[in-house]
Amino acid sequence: MTARISRVPELPDLSSLIAELDARTADVDRGDSEPGDLRRLAAAEEIADELTALGARLVGYYVEQARARGNSWADIGGHLGISRQAAQQRYAPARFQLTVGDLIATGALDRLTDRTRAALVRAEQHATRLGSGVVEPGHVLLAMLDDDTLAVQALERLEVDTAGIRNALQGVQAAAPPRLVSTPLGTPARRLLETALVQALKLNHNYIGTEHLLLALAHTPDDPAARLLADRGVTYDRAREAVQAVIDEYLRRR
Repeated sequence: MTARISRVPELPDLSSLIAELDARTADVDRGDSEPGDLRRLAAAEEIADELTALGARLVGYYVEQARARGNSWADIGGHLGISRQAAQQRYAPARFQLTVGDLIATGALDRLTDRTRAALVRAEQHATRLGSGVVEPGHVLLAMLDDDTLAVQALERLEVDTAGIRNALQGVQAAAPPRLVSTPLGTPARRLLETALVQALKLNHNYIGTEHLLLALAHTPDDPAARLLADRGVTYDRAREAVQAVIDEYLRRR
């Protein structure tokens, strides 16, 4: 039987939420054309959405941690008295509310090199700066271009104009940046990491580097960032050859 956990007294109560709403809508009665009551209602809905997202993020954090520690979906479902498939359907959306920092804390990104984790942190910063609600593969590619990574060396070996790619990625901004509480790693970016693991294993590597992220991008032709690479001649086969060459060169220098 699952132990019953008492309520956390530090959770915000209604009065504290009302105080937050009052602070956000302090100017609604100062000549605004929209009625103050309706502005306050809109603010209440906004805060409710933020709390819902935070709750999903909390659940997603511990689902991700359980998965990172070796628990299967069948284990999770059995603990809750539901099937493996039902557990996936119930909790998979919550996992996609997690930020890069959340994923690092759960241990889900332990296979990534320090440089690759740093690139993901920068990708989150790029996503926030460009007004995106989630981290996309394009933000990951942009972050990889910020440093002299093996991925960049592979692109340079293919004589790719990395500055042109950077400019193209910088130009993709949201028309109306949303009010961001956190910037989670989006579904395509999560799948990119999963594909990068597959690419690493194909090379008999027990870690995930930026070079594996590059191969994952080249292996995902439908993504806009991957199309930017493909338009510049970065096919999967050419990327794999270049990555192998820079790895061989790196090993010779050691």
